[in-house]
Amino acid sequence: MKKMITLGVTGSIAAYKGADIASGLVRMGYDVHVVMTKNATKFIAPLVFETLTKNKVYVDMFEDEDHSRVTHIYLATESDLVLVPPATYNIIGKAAAGIADDLLSSVLAASSCSKIMFAPAMNVNMYNNPAMTENIKILKERGCGFIEPDEGMLACGVSAKGRLRNVPSILEAVEGFFQEKLLTGKKVLITAGATREYIDPIRFISNKSSGLMGVSLAKACRDMGAEVVLILANSGLEADGVRIVKVDTVEDMYQAALREYENTDIVFAAAAVSDYKPETYSKSKLKKTEQDFSINFKLNTDILMELGKRKKQQLLVGFAAESENLHENALSKLEKKNLDMIIANDLSNFASEEGKVWVISRAKVAELDRKPKKELAYDIVRTVLELRS
Repeated sequence: MKKMITLGVTGSIAAYKGADIASGLVRMGYDVHVVMTKNATKFIAPLVFETLTKNKVYVDMFEDEDHSRVTHIYLATESDLVLVPPATYNIIGKAAAGIADDLLSSVLAASSCSKIMFAPAMNVNMYNNPAMTENIKILKERGCGFIEPDEGMLACGVSAKGRLRNVPSILEAVEGFFQEKLLTGKKVLITAGATREYIDPIRFISNKSSGLMGVSLAKACRDMGAEVVLILANSGLEADGVRIVKVDTVEDMYQAALREYENTDIVFAAAAVSDYKPETYSKSKLKKTEQDFSINFKLNTDILMELGKRKKQQLLVGFAAESENLHENALSKLEKKNLDMIIANDLSNFASEEGKVWVISRAKVAELDRKPKKELAYDIVRTVLELRS
């Protein structure tokens, strides 16, 4: 059965983005019912939402043709999520104060706070107003969710924080909302990205890893209720609701991991680290000559090996990218580094948005089908938890 979402659209210039959000939610398989404030209809017509959702759009408190039900109670009780993008200064203030003087505010008043999610959009001065800060705090304490606004050009012509979050991020937040909270109360540490080892100030050795698999794992663990720390090397990817520690070299990543490791429950070591580094580093740029030259390399710190030596309560999960003898090499790495499990994948996963992996423990092997890494990450986490139990 489809999950039902009530989409609240308020009187903001960003109301037009509600059409893209509604369309995206329908494509994701949700049954979407739209409630618009009267001011919202000044920016976008209800017919747009009716066309996209194939459901009646509600504006007035008393316009429901089905008189056997009370509209705001029906929407509040039947909806699995009440999502308000854009959420104006006004609607957030009403919700915090318990005011229910129109249909949307009445739906919010009748809904459980745990299934309400606001996506604010307003002028930066309004967003930073102490009253707004207090109202957001009140609603968060009651259990409401918030999707932080972006920084960018606002309707007033100022570039600042207050712009409605981009549509893909809002849809991602909805997807995360419906994930089973298997990791509530757990701390998860994830390494991701490609480390660099420098030859001189501008030259380095690295690899093609984009960090997408690790970042996707961070988002999946976040959505499943965990506190997530992501140690990210040389990647521009972001993850809302995750504490990101930016690093550059293997030594940077190693020290950051040690700082977080002691009170961590689960570690996913997904970073593509440099196994070797130059024996010497030139503080000045190496000049071109007319002769060939060579560079000697030495072994780098093996972060996963060091974490394996220090392992206590942690569930330690490594990654192995191999071009041959995938399972044998992965299992050897698991034993050598004192891992609990290892995720084996071939080199075709590198710099790709899709992946196929095998989750290997000492007792079992689980094969996960190729799919986008953003979806694969959820399968990996669930499989790791299943194999652990």
